[in-house]
Amino acid sequence: MSVARLLFPRPTQQRIAVERVRVDVRCPACGSDDVRRYPVADSIGPRIVTKCQDCFHQLSLEIPTEDDHWPPWRSATHGWPATRAG
Repeated sequence: MSVARLLFPRPTQQRIAVERVRVDVRCPACGSDDVRRYPVADSIGPRIVTKCQDCFHQLSLEIPTEDDHWPPWRSATHGWPATRAG
């Protein structure tokens, strides 16, 4: 059995979802106040997006901070300086 299976067991839920946290800002595209911030898996890596839930206008796309805890499988050595050996 691999270490990854010990740390991240198979989910038991039928559907997996992330919490979309409401932010206090108005969408500049449609004027809606239903704007939320949540983690996404982007083509350039894990990101935190702030997006209107009515018109899907993207207000921001940020690199996750330590407080975001995203992605959940992030290496324990994330952020450590690399050496020439790799």
